[in-house]
Amino acid sequence: MLGFSKSQWGTLHLTWVAFFLTFIAWFNMAPFNTTIMHALGLSSAEINVLMICNVALTIPARIIIGFWVDKYGPQKIFTSLLVFSGLVCFGFALSQGFKSLLVTRLLMGIVGGGFVVGIKMIAEWFPPGKMGIAQGIYAGWGNFGSAFAVFSLPLIALPFSEDTGWRVATGLSGLSCLIWAGVYYKFCPDAPGKGRGFQVDLHGVIEVTSYRDLILHILVLIPVYGAMALFIWKLSGHPLSLISNTLSLLLILGIVLLFTLNGFRCWQVNLSRLQHPVPEEEKYAFSQIAILSLVYSLTFGSELAVISMFPQFLQTTFSLSVGLAGILASSYAFMNLVARPGGGWVSDQFGRRRTLFIMIIGGMVSHWFMSEIDSNWQLSSAIALTIIGSIFLKAGNGACFAMIPLIHKPLTGKLAGMAGAYGSVGAVFFLTLFSFVTPQIFFKVIAGYAFMVFLALFFLPGHARSK
Repeated sequence: MLGFSKSQWGTLHLTWVAFFLTFIAWFNMAPFNTTIMHALGLSSAEINVLMICNVALTIPARIIIGFWVDKYGPQKIFTSLLVFSGLVCFGFALSQGFKSLLVTRLLMGIVGGGFVVGIKMIAEWFPPGKMGIAQGIYAGWGNFGSAFAVFSLPLIALPFSEDTGWRVATGLSGLSCLIWAGVYYKFCPDAPGKGRGFQVDLHGVIEVTSYRDLILHILVLIPVYGAMALFIWKLSGHPLSLISNTLSLLLILGIVLLFTLNGFRCWQVNLSRLQHPVPEEEKYAFSQIAILSLVYSLTFGSELAVISMFPQFLQTTFSLSVGLAGILASSYAFMNLVARPGGGWVSDQFGRRRTLFIMIIGGMVSHWFMSEIDSNWQLSSAIALTIIGSIFLKAGNGACFAMIPLIHKPLTGKLAGMAGAYGSVGAVFFLTLFSFVTPQIFFKVIAGYAFMVFLALFFLPGHARSK
């Protein structure tokens, strides 16, 4: 089926399961927001902060892990990340108060970097003509972990008391990660003959091939650091004062300094390269990854944000139980199983840029209508509209990452890390917005941003279109 070899199928299945388990771990808090509020006496503002913490460190993690995977190979990095995921899950399950929850959710954000590792593994094992469907299956089935967490973990917790059930369920998600770490290391080797000769640079420097792309690279870093600064601002009294204004100011100034140093490092490294003619086979348009990063900030950033708030939204809007709200809310992520591989397959068959145009405009319209959902709606209508919106944006995810591994293969990890980081950038901005506005305005902003991304697609270079 699909013309994959036995070794390709083995690699694909082992890798999507690894990604699936890290996503269960990453989203194991979402179905228990109200449960944890009651069990540990937290406020809704504290839960909102924890939701943002859950995605904040994913931003630098996806960039750094993308660089590491180019150097050390996906097998070792994914195995290590699975072990880390399991340990953080245990820490979260044993948390007794807001501070320990805060630390473990921050660390859990690093787990979200696992997506980049699988992108590299699949890119090494599959040819360009099968890249869209292979990446779509990997990401779609792996992303289903978020939906699986939302509807299955409450069922696991059901036989136990309120204070014990969520701990058992989240602890089991960590144990699963530890078991699969051993399986993955033993049975999923890196593709033979793939070099690891790339310099590991933790400053976020990607090699570019023109002076224009050098300027664009530095500009693309601004939202990455901006999202981190926004997160610190959020902790300094908006609405909770978890750190002092003085410390907040110092940390934000530190982020500005890091951006300045990163921009200088980027200029310094690439300027020396650009002073000599760039071989034709090494040239690529960095604007491709810049625009696709914007696409991913919408398609995946909104997914992270909606999955984080949707169970609670359904529970309060339609007066549902925690378990039923979790099961119904999982419908938003459930469509990853078919929509993301479908988006990759459609882009392989009918054109990647054309596919993105259709998916983004469909996501824009459907999320605008989602902003009208309230208690007067039929629950079935609300879920049906949610599924439609999910299909468009999940398919957009598949089409987006059908392109990225084809831009410049030696830099697949770095480029996937940059786009992946933008997914978390989008989530931080959307979730921060959600803490200040109604769900209706929240969905309208997603629709408005989709229109901006739609316009950006007109500037996607022709090289990406021809792949």
